[in-house]
Amino acid sequence: MNQLDRTKCVFVGIDLHKNNHVAVLTDCFGDKIKTFNLKNAFSAFPAFVEQVQKKSDGKEIVFGLEDVNFYGRSLARYLLDSDFIVKEVNSSYTKKQRSIGTNHNKSDELDALAVAKTLIFEYKHLPFANPQDVYLAIKQTLNTRNNYVQMTANIKMSLQNILVHHYPMHKEFFKDLESKTAKGFFKKYPSPNLLEAVTERELMEELKKFNKSVPKKKAKEILEAVDSNGWNKTDYQKEQNESVISFINSLEHLESQIGSLDITLDTLIEVTGYPLKTINGIDTVLAATFIANIGDVNRFPKANKLAKLAGIAPLEHSSGESQRNHSNKLGNRELNKAFYSLALTQIRKNMNPIMYEYYQSKIKEGRKKKQAMVYVERRLVNIVFSIMKNKTPYRQPVLENESA
Repeated sequence: MNQLDRTKCVFVGIDLHKNNHVAVLTDCFGDKIKTFNLKNAFSAFPAFVEQVQKKSDGKEIVFGLEDVNFYGRSLARYLLDSDFIVKEVNSSYTKKQRSIGTNHNKSDELDALAVAKTLIFEYKHLPFANPQDVYLAIKQTLNTRNNYVQMTANIKMSLQNILVHHYPMHKEFFKDLESKTAKGFFKKYPSPNLLEAVTERELMEELKKFNKSVPKKKAKEILEAVDSNGWNKTDYQKEQNESVISFINSLEHLESQIGSLDITLDTLIEVTGYPLKTINGIDTVLAATFIANIGDVNRFPKANKLAKLAGIAPLEHSSGESQRNHSNKLGNRELNKAFYSLALTQIRKNMNPIMYEYYQSKIKEGRKKKQAMVYVERRLVNIVFSIMKNKTPYRQPVLENESA
């Protein structure tokens, strides 16, 4: 199906929005035939398709949508069920298409036209749309989890800013706020004045409520640090204490939610049948990131198509007899970051000796570290593609000269 006779087709690029879409119908050269406005509702899709068919002069219609898993999901699903060819158009390529020429105005119609032209000229490299509920569920769950992680980081920063005034010496006995003991202590004693009448034994008993294996000298460390540094009593201490308690309650709630979402992600990953977590260095979040951005791997006939989507396949620039390959910055940046993150773990000798040797060989060839990393990422694309395509667990090869 990737071998398409463009002269026998018309192309429809669609600029997607929450409530209304704008579509532009073009000929095989990208010249505009008609612009359509349609509501993002199932009831509006049949009339839209009928209007496009009337203007297509009997030629095959090819549709291009930038996002088939969010605002464009319903339309993509309808078009596929109606047996049309639907391609998922990379927004980076659309942005590049918009920059061509002298007209740099931005409108929904121009965006839709850019999608159509990208669809025409990048047709072979674009994956077929295949929105499925499990991939949408993974993407939404992952996005929720990532938002909670960011919220957690912001709350920790705010909590640190308050504790600097209450306990300027707190890192002497709690280096971070990750432990249950630390959160339990600051929740019970948000300011030093609450420790005035507390004995070492009493404090130790409280700490054991948060963590039974708390070090025996922890209570003594805390009281000595507070005593040696002293503290200033301030007005409205009660209100400030309530802020500390509120932040810690929020942290505990978000961490609980993140844990639950991780379990949900594991369940959804199992549904896809992609055993990505069998690769050393891929945890639940990284596996979910790969699946959310790749979706159904069968959309890609070969691994090089996936590499292009991830922005890892190099772009060729030639002039006369001169030919150079440049890094591709037009791919899916989230997927690109996922492969880079995986590559960072794989080039460690104790993690993957084969990939470590491969990375070192590229350095010895004179490649810069950044270039060598791209080679590693490209090889990892092949591995991820194969595992997802065949749904078989990863078996790490062993170096032939590796000692027992």
